[in-house]
Amino acid sequence: MTIPVFPTDIIPSRFRFRLLPNTQVTQGINRVSEVWVRPGTLWMMDGTWSNIRYQKARDLSTFIDDLNGSAGEFMMWDSTHTQLGNWGGNIVVDGNDQSGTVLNIRDAVPNALIAPKGDRFQLDNYLYKLMEDAVADAFGNCTLRFRPQLVVTPISGTGLITANPMCKMMLPDNKQGPDFASRKLVVQDFSISAYTSMRT
Repeated sequence: MTIPVFPTDIIPSRFRFRLLPNTQVTQGINRVSEVWVRPGTLWMMDGTWSNIRYQKARDLSTFIDDLNGSAGEFMMWDSTHTQLGNWGGNIVVDGNDQSGTVLNIRDAVPNALIAPKGDRFQLDNYLYKLMEDAVADAFGNCTLRFRPQLVVTPISGTGLITANPMCKMMLPDNKQGPDFASRKLVVQDFSISAYTSMRT
């Protein structure tokens, strides 16, 4: 089943798309802190749409209603992000059984900067952010370091999506979407939030 894409023609006026780490801090005697780092970092999204024409707001409302609240999943893009790397070559996963926050890849342009830290890539419907510059060796190989950790163990040869990478998300509750409180042609302000759907 194809996962629907959040409407790309309805641009938010305010948008936040960020990683939310799964860490916990406890403070004991003498203010000594313990930090627990757990797997499960998520992408969080929240945005506000202002002065949207009625038809656009209705289209968005229909899209959200079709998700059936938190039961549905959708692919979400980040309107505030711009890729700075060329991501040249035909980059694919190099090797099976990879996990964690590093990934071996191959078939990049040899001896070249693939992408700077901060760039993103999509793999198996999930989004990842580079934590350091990715530079290919003389054979076009590289080890990417990124966050969050891999959600799905990729198959060797799987291609990385680097043009308009997106993340599979879900709504946090059943109360998302615009309100049509009056008979106006323009819907003033409404907000939507979502987070990574870990269903694989």
